Amino acid sequence: MARALPFDYAVRNLGRRPLRTLLTALSSALVAALLVATTAFVRGLGGTFSGAASDDTAILLSTVAERDVVRSTVTAGLPELVAASVPGVKSIGGVPALSAEIHMGTNLQLGEGSTSRDGEPLAGFVRGVTERAFLVHESVTLLEGRPPRTGEVIVGRMVASQLGVAEDELALGRKLRFEGATFEIVGRFAAPGTTIEAEIWTPLAELRGLTKRDDSSVVFVRMESPARFTDLELFTRRRLDLELTMIPSSTYYRELSDYFGPIRAMAWALSALIVAGALFGGANTLNAAVQDRLRELAALRAVGYSGLALVRSLAQESLVVAATGALVGIALARLFVTGSSVRIAMSAFALEVDAVAILVGFAGALLVGIVGTAPAATRVLRMPIAAALKEP
Repeated sequence: MARALPFDYAVRNLGRRPLRTLLTALSSALVAALLVATTAFVRGLGGTFSGAASDDTAILLSTVAERDVVRSTVTAGLPELVAASVPGVKSIGGVPALSAEIHMGTNLQLGEGSTSRDGEPLAGFVRGVTERAFLVHESVTLLEGRPPRTGEVIVGRMVASQLGVAEDELALGRKLRFEGATFEIVGRFAAPGTTIEAEIWTPLAELRGLTKRDDSSVVFVRMESPARFTDLELFTRRRLDLELTMIPSSTYYRELSDYFGPIRAMAWALSALIVAGALFGGANTLNAAVQDRLRELAALRAVGYSGLALVRSLAQESLVVAATGALVGIALARLFVTGSSVRIAMSAFALEVDAVAILVGFAGALLVGIVGTAPAATRVLRMPIAAALKEP
């Protein structure tokens, strides 16, 4: 059986040129941190939309809106019509789970005393709701305060990130101004894994008055089970005068997630380019290390160690450096990525470094380390011993 070089031989070799080892470890750290951040971004972007979906909830919107909830308009009395005409609508505490809502983007101004942006208008997303919205959107939980009344709003915990202002600018009791009216913030809510967290909620009736609308944007309908969607679909086909279309919320948010597919693909492509650069850099570094130790490696061959034993030792060196760098990169990613947020259009989502992101980052760094040994391994296996011993 062929002899193997001891593991500590590979470890000791790393200390012979500390600067080269340090730079290689930093390269692995960069790869791991980048892959962790990219995975967190892609999973956050995809999960934000899928998290807002509910298997038993459908959305009613106008046929001319082309599935754009902001452009859609439906009659204000639609919830009552659906409750009276469609069997299978879920009832909670005797109240039908239907939520008429207005979805709109608008310019916001922070109230008096604000130190952010010097009163500059901020683009935000406002949703006009009734108390029935809490029956439909189960993911929404009030963290503090209470539901809004006339002249009041509640804000999602990601609104500050979406607007680019400090958290204390949207504390309870602070003021917001939009559509010509001033509102007091009376609550903060969370809706983990959804775009709802970047929204501002205010009473539907007041928002209708401010925007001079006598309609709603959409109606969310929660059914007893997904199988009852056929009853809702039948209602939309019978009432042609209402010009409605029904779409399950799971389908709607999946299509919205697919819309951002190119952004996710671009993120992976950029990461792949950087990883490729690190791979070539690591391969060149290890190849240079082999060149510097050519006589030593030839001597080991001459005393009976096989080429595979030498390749295994080189792989151990590379993996030790890659694993060390990966751990540093993952630690940095957890420090700087966890809890940060990304703004996209009039929404925002949080980045979370979960087990999947850590696994991708660590595995990617190790893969770069092991693949980077290929050129050096090929050179060692093909090394003519007699000629290598004569190297200066």
